[in-house]
Amino acid sequence: MKHLKLRLILAASAAVLLSACATGGVPGFGDIGGCRTVYVFTGGGVQPMNTCGQLPRDSLAVQKAMIAPAPEGDAPVDPAAATASVVTQVSAAAMATAPFDAPMAPYASPNAMIENGDMNAFMTRVRSEFARSESAGAWGYMIVDAIAANDPATAQSVIDALEGKPPQEWMGSVHLKPWVLAFNNRADEAKAEMVKLRRALPSATVLGHRALLAEGLGDYVGALAVYDEAPDEFDAPDPAEAGSMTYFARARAFNAQRLLALRQAELLRGVNRDAEAVALLTLLLAATPQDGYVESRLDAAKSGEDRWKPRTLKQAMALAIGDQADLVEEQEAIMAAMSGRGAKAPFNHLLSSMRQSALLVDPDNGEIRIGEAGKLYAQGKFESALRVSQIGNPRKEHAALLQSTAGLAALELGSPETMEAMVERSLKIDNSADAKVQAASSLVSANRIPRALQLIDQAMKQGRMSDAQRVFALLTRSQANSQGGNMALAVSDARAARAIRDDESTQQFLASLLVDTAERQEGLGIMRKMLADSPDNTGLMNNFGYALVDGFASDAELDEGFRMLKQAIRLTPDEPNLLDSIGWAYYQYGDFREANRFIEMALEAYEPFGHWELSDHLGDVKWRLGELDEARKHWREALTAYPPADSVARIEAKLRDGLNTPAPVRRDTPEVPLNQRDENISDI
Repeated sequence: MKHLKLRLILAASAAVLLSACATGGVPGFGDIGGCRTVYVFTGGGVQPMNTCGQLPRDSLAVQKAMIAPAPEGDAPVDPAAATASVVTQVSAAAMATAPFDAPMAPYASPNAMIENGDMNAFMTRVRSEFARSESAGAWGYMIVDAIAANDPATAQSVIDALEGKPPQEWMGSVHLKPWVLAFNNRADEAKAEMVKLRRALPSATVLGHRALLAEGLGDYVGALAVYDEAPDEFDAPDPAEAGSMTYFARARAFNAQRLLALRQAELLRGVNRDAEAVALLTLLLAATPQDGYVESRLDAAKSGEDRWKPRTLKQAMALAIGDQADLVEEQEAIMAAMSGRGAKAPFNHLLSSMRQSALLVDPDNGEIRIGEAGKLYAQGKFESALRVSQIGNPRKEHAALLQSTAGLAALELGSPETMEAMVERSLKIDNSADAKVQAASSLVSANRIPRALQLIDQAMKQGRMSDAQRVFALLTRSQANSQGGNMALAVSDARAARAIRDDESTQQFLASLLVDTAERQEGLGIMRKMLADSPDNTGLMNNFGYALVDGFASDAELDEGFRMLKQAIRLTPDEPNLLDSIGWAYYQYGDFREANRFIEMALEAYEPFGHWELSDHLGDVKWRLGELDEARKHWREALTAYPPADSVARIEAKLRDGLNTPAPVRRDTPEVPLNQRDENISDI
């Protein structure tokens, strides 16, 4: 299967390969008496409702739709954590994360609470264990919740109780003590404790924490002085070194520099020192001329628009916790790169617990909320992602994207109409060109092509767009036209995007379209050139290999494609796109059992998502194996997973009539030596 993916250049995105969900509800919202749980837009948010027209629980009738924190009151206690000891009340922010309805059964573990985005249950558990003097390693979370509840005295009592206990690598006393001291009006001690973090965190992160602490305390001059300790020059990585350890090290260091510079510029603007902010952002953009976000912040600084107030102490603390979560995520990415198998990373409970904790301190932090909602969505925790996306009052550009994320989650939960409603709601929050293109991208996921094209056209006529914005708009429109069956317009837009920015993204996007048209040889030529420059790029190897085996014009092309895919899957054996591609290659060789094995592995790797093309392929394989009912089941699944318009009639015909073309003739696959490299990109 081709791995055709748009990169959201100007903002984080939760969009991934999408499909419709099966008819059953998520745990806790299952079918009862023939009724199915769906997710409906009520005007204020999204709530679950069964198809018989009633809420799953009567108690929901009086609840609001997760927009504002619940009022302070008695905190519900997790039955598994009930204790005779006095348990302090969780914060209102934690209460606001409780699911629409209580789980059918108690959570199996704290990890399950995190996966469900239920910090109400999690913090209740932590506070209960603190009251029993148990699980001291988790008490740091209670510190955060106490700060969220405006109870710094309790936070200090937990810090004191942790004295002498084994330190934690994350969310421990050493990380949180500076903030607790600051909230208890001990600013000088807080600053001194923050410096001690140099023993636990990278120097750039500590520098950022020191600046955030000073800013949160209202010492803006001190905060800017800390930022001035950062290097004066920006050392952006050299693209020619991409893939090397040198590149990785430089990229990591530069990303830290970039983050500090952006925060320094925003604080300069917050204290009306715009000229200095413009000078700093100009230097940063010169180091990375294609950085669309830096470009947009520079434009805002020059125009005086979109000025942000300096951060409060709570906002600064939340951001610091978010920075530490980013370090955890970076470690996860390094481990994934080292393993090199291409599998989706398992749910990182530490990472999510840190971000969800940060959001209790500052529920309005859109950047952290987007990151956590996106993680929950990518891990298939759709109800959690939907709920987390709707809490707080972030800035409008973040709020709009979060509404789109909630819509995508609703789509996966089987409610495409709700997705459309949430996308339209996002546009009422933010009607900018960027927001319209992002909304269009979401709509394409559900084959709402006319509205998607309308929004993109509006965005492109709305005003001046940067090159990065225009490229993303053109590629989104190309994808919409491709999904809608208009390949000529899709190719035209992809060519226009490449004319603006001729890089790996635009080249690969265009080539992946061309190979499905009469211009196939041009597309293959682009892929060959890209592979000559990056011979071990498994994404390129997959796209090129699949293009060869899917529409092979000769046995030589089929053999070349198989060799390419075989070599790629040795490098990343768990990558689902590659699993499907090699399975489809075996199908072309008439080896249906081997095809069945690989494509079933691909579908399993994609779970809980699906993909129309994988289901379509597996249906064909099952038919050739004589499993006719199974074949039709998978073709039906393909039709519910929003296939492109030009594939719908073909799949419907197979569902009605089965396969009426001759089966591929069984023949041996070519040998692929373990040391094969250059032969894979030679001309046929």
